[in-house]
Amino acid sequence: MRKRRKNPHAVALGRLGGLVRGAAKKRASRENGRKGGLVKSRKKRIAARRNARRPRPGRRRKKG
Repeated sequence: MRKRRKNPHAVALGRLGGLVRGAAKKRASRENGRKGGLVKSRKKRIAARRNARRPRPGRRRKKG
């Protein structure tokens, strides 16, 4: 599968948008900080538990 090249102008524009620190972004950041930072969704927590139990290739099981 060939990768499509991204438009460099669109990439630059998106980067500038992400760098902006407006009043709304500051407010949202403070609110999230009060809640304890980035909150993981229920779906992600379930996936993390499932992945922790899954045996990984190259790892041996403990005997006992």
